[in-house]
Amino acid sequence: MTDPVLFYAASAALACVLLLGALEKLKDMAVFYAAVHAYEIVPAGLGGLFAWGFVLAEALAGALLLAPGLRAAGAALALLVLALASAGVAFNLARGRRDIDCGCGGPALRGAAARGAGLSWWMVARNALLALWTLPVFAAAQGASRALQWADAAPVFGLAMSAVALYFTANHLLASHLKLRQLHI
Repeated sequence: MTDPVLFYAASAALACVLLLGALEKLKDMAVFYAAVHAYEIVPAGLGGLFAWGFVLAEALAGALLLAPGLRAAGAALALLVLALASAGVAFNLARGRRDIDCGCGGPALRGAAARGAGLSWWMVARNALLALWTLPVFAAAQGASRALQWADAAPVFGLAMSAVALYFTANHLLASHLKLRQLHI
């Protein structure tokens, strides 16, 4: 059993990250499609379909994490999205291909490859940490230790926003690390 504050905060934080990621990609699907194409994993003819499917799965996972009764399905879809993204990055790193855009979206990493700082193992680690956020969601499916109370709203909101802030801070630190790595090479 798990405390519902942790469950709702983890669900809300992960939903926020996924929905904002999907929104960033939807703002310029041509850039995301170019990133998918640069990974050279999906056949060129299916790249557009994959790009749209990925973004829609990311958005759907975020929405399901906010829907009562569907959070476990949202967490499972989030794990799939994170696994696909991580596998693509890891596959290209294993091939020695660092100088491509991650396709993550967001201002921190946008254009990192053009600045000479593309893929890194830190991105895989970041996604693994995001995957850990699904654990409270799955644990809550076993039942909460108590009912959610009105006074729980502030801790849920505070924990969720703190987690989102930490995620975006980590992204900016990652972008700074990649930029510094480029300057020292």
